[in-house]
Amino acid sequence: MMKMNENERKYIHQSKWKRLTRQRWFYPTLYITLVAVVLTGILLYQFQTPETTSNDTDGMSWDEEQDDLMGMGDSDEGEDAEPVVAQQEDLVMPVLLGENAEIMTKFYDVNASEEDQQQALIFYNNQYYQSKGVDITSKDGETFEVIAALSGTVTMVDDDELRGQVIEIEHEGERTTVYSSLSEVNVSEGDEVSQGDVIGTSGENVYGEPDVTKVHFEMIEDGTYVDPGFH
Repeated sequence: MMKMNENERKYIHQSKWKRLTRQRWFYPTLYITLVAVVLTGILLYQFQTPETTSNDTDGMSWDEEQDDLMGMGDSDEGEDAEPVVAQQEDLVMPVLLGENAEIMTKFYDVNASEEDQQQALIFYNNQYYQSKGVDITSKDGETFEVIAALSGTVTMVDDDELRGQVIEIEHEGERTTVYSSLSEVNVSEGDEVSQGDVIGTSGENVYGEPDVTKVHFEMIEDGTYVDPGFH
C-alpha cells in the first residue's frame, strides 16, 4: 500500500474543506452557531449572582453605589457633614413673661368656636373688627420688653397714631412678623436681628381696651395673615 506524503495529505484536507464551504447550508449554519454562542454569553452575564455583581463595585451595596453616583457619599472622612438646607426656626412668643403672659385678643379664625371668635373681635369707633393677630399683655399690668419672634431683617419702623409704634421684620421662607402698640423701639430699618433680641417695649393703642400695656403681634406667610398659635 502506497503511503501519502505530507503534501498529499494537506492537499486532500484542503480539498475537503473547499467542498464543505461550497455547500449551501454551510454559511447559514455557521452564522446561526455564532449567534447562539454570543446570546449564551450575554445570558450568562445577566444571570450572574448578586455576590459576583457586587464585586464589580469594590464591595459597595446598591444603595451605597447610588449615593456615591449622586454625590451623597462621604466626601472627607473625619469631617462633620454640613446640612444642605438650614433648618427653619420655630416661632416663639415675642415676650419673656413666661406664665405671666396673657392673650387678650385672639386671632380671628372662621372655623373657630363662637366663643373664640368673640375673643378675636376688636372694638373701635363703635364697630367690631376681626383681629389679624393677637394682643399679648402681662397679668400684673406692668410694662414688658418685646423680642423678635424669629431672626430676620427689620424692613419698617413707623410711628402710627392709631397703632402706636410699629416694627416689621422679614424672615426666611416668605414669612413676616409685625409688632405694634409699642411705646419704645430699639431697632432701625435695615438692622439684622436674632430670635430673642429685645426690639422694643410694650405700650398702648386706641384699639381694644384702653390703658392696657400690650403688644399686638401679627404673622404673615406668603402674603396671608395666619394664626401664630399662641394660647
